[in-house]
Amino acid sequence: MLQQKAVIKNMDHLGLIAGMIDELKIAETIDDEIPSSSKSKNLSYGEATKAMILNGLGYVNKQLYLTPLFFKDKPLKRLFGRDVDFSWFNDDALGRTLDKLFEYGVSELYEKIASRALKILNLTPSTIHLDSTSFHLDGKYPNQKTKEEKEKEKGKVKERNGKEEKGNNSEGKWGKGGKEEEYEPTPVFITQGYSRDHHPELNQVVLNLIVEHKAGIPIWMKPADGNKIDTQAFANIVKEHINSLKNANNTKTKVIADAALFSSKTMEEFKKNNMLFISRVPSKLKQAKEILKNHNEEEFIQLDENYQAIQYTVDYEGMKQQWVLYKSSYAKSRGDKTIKKEYQEKEKQETKLIEKLQKRAFFCEADARKAFEEKTKKLECIMISEAKLISKPKYKTRGRPKPNAKPDHYEYYWIIETKPNEEYLKQKQNQKSGLFILATNDMTLSAKELLDEYKSQQRIERGFRFLKSPEFLSDAMFLKNPKRIEAMLMIMTLSLLVYSALEYRIRSELKNQNKSFPNQLGKPIQNPTARWVFENFFAIHLLLLNGQEQIVGLENKHRLILELLGSNYMGFYGINGERGAE
Repeated sequence: MLQQKAVIKNMDHLGLIAGMIDELKIAETIDDEIPSSSKSKNLSYGEATKAMILNGLGYVNKQLYLTPLFFKDKPLKRLFGRDVDFSWFNDDALGRTLDKLFEYGVSELYEKIASRALKILNLTPSTIHLDSTSFHLDGKYPNQKTKEEKEKEKGKVKERNGKEEKGNNSEGKWGKGGKEEEYEPTPVFITQGYSRDHHPELNQVVLNLIVEHKAGIPIWMKPADGNKIDTQAFANIVKEHINSLKNANNTKTKVIADAALFSSKTMEEFKKNNMLFISRVPSKLKQAKEILKNHNEEEFIQLDENYQAIQYTVDYEGMKQQWVLYKSSYAKSRGDKTIKKEYQEKEKQETKLIEKLQKRAFFCEADARKAFEEKTKKLECIMISEAKLISKPKYKTRGRPKPNAKPDHYEYYWIIETKPNEEYLKQKQNQKSGLFILATNDMTLSAKELLDEYKSQQRIERGFRFLKSPEFLSDAMFLKNPKRIEAMLMIMTLSLLVYSALEYRIRSELKNQNKSFPNQLGKPIQNPTARWVFENFFAIHLLLLNGQEQIVGLENKHRLILELLGSNYMGFYGINGERGAE
């Protein structure tokens, strides 16, 4: 009897990802909401979404159109629970799925998935974080127009149909020659705007996220126009989404965000809906300027080795708030260097201005004094230590004038001596270095508690770093269809949801069962990152030989994680049950 050739499939950490996708019923929810019209053997929209999440968290930097190659050496039957072929994961199939996700409404669909996930994970989002980030894109896009063009186009559609449509006058959902849908959702407006990645010259799209506090789970997402201003967007999000979230969970909600949250409109919503907030106060605000400029240094109370604080009670827009001025010694050290650099640059500019003034000839004393006053009254970084106005006689005749000759007129020049205004530098450093103000309407919080809660905003910032990391699926922004870009932002957020949920479950179970996982130095810890766990699962393979399957490379540390997560995860790796032969 001839021996069959051995076949090796790479499982790695994909069983963990597939297990969490199944546990949170992500594919199931999508298929319930967007059932496939075809009854063929090929992928459902939920399965295609699962494939893109697996690809995105595969950490091999494969772009979307290379997905079939990504799955060629993977144990597909184990990952998908049925016989599927790697060729099904082509850009046509995935593109159709992205179109369907957009057509349904990515924010609406994501909210349903996230709501179900929160219930499964037994999480109640009483404290949430709100923030936005931008993704820059290269090239020209079909809907890349000025706002005026877009509004004009909408007006024509309304005039032509006698009613307002949801979409624009594009070629329809299928493009030229295809079936045009009467009401087509409008994709995000791709344009230049404030770039958080320091690429103002590039087009971009904005992603708004609401993240749950305890596990860092993104519970709401919405793509936005590339030039959308955070302050305006946040006010609408608080009004339209966060209040409904509060009502859905029947709990008092606390919103944490950066200074973009702090506006009259959002304060009005918080007051009206009895919601709590924590936000940084914009330094340009009149009341904030007053505190930053005129605070009493002696009133600072030491919180720890880094932070000092002064507490204030403020009435803002009819709402009683607690404002706390913080001084960070670490931030002050960095800020002092920045301010000194700016001071030195401005000192050079002011010195050049004085040098130029000294070279200038004036035809009367009044003009000279007027120019001196105008040029010196704005000096900040240098001081005038001595200024002397001298006159020089001028003659129309050439050569040396005669001893008793009267000058035809006089020219006036300034001789000026300056010195650095070191007091101004010290004042600037005292006023600005390491200083910031936090505000809240939760009057029960101490200055330390307020600071600690605000620092937890790093959860959402870590999520943004994750989405933009080069190992992740950010290369999918090569897509040229704005609708698919919007749907891809949902796929990316779903990937963050799965990643965060896995990390939360692993850490929770390690703590609950008093167990540990080795860190990079081999020391036992109870808070490993999901990324570190994934790396530890690399080089786990499925070996197929003579009709038999065997998982190769499993060690005790892998078994620990799988046992913590449960039998479904163990099944992917052939422990206590099989998911079927490949």
